[in-house]
Amino acid sequence: MDDGGLGWSLLSDAADPSRVVVGAMLLAGDKMARAVVRVVTVDDDGQVHVVVLPGPVSKNLHLLAATHG
Repeated sequence: MDDGGLGWSLLSDAADPSRVVVGAMLLAGDKMARAVVRVVTVDDDGQVHVVVLPGPVSKNLHLLAATHG
């Protein structure tokens, strides 16, 4: 988490950096934990700030489909 309480990662860690844009809903995490997140900001230095959506991934899967068509 950053100082404002948002989750963050690096653009260079994204599977497809072209999808990491403000407002995008993405699947984030690793083998141990996953969540659907909404991208809030992408800094010039490649730091990506996100809001983790509440609930299990299964509850939010429809948001991924809506964002990525």
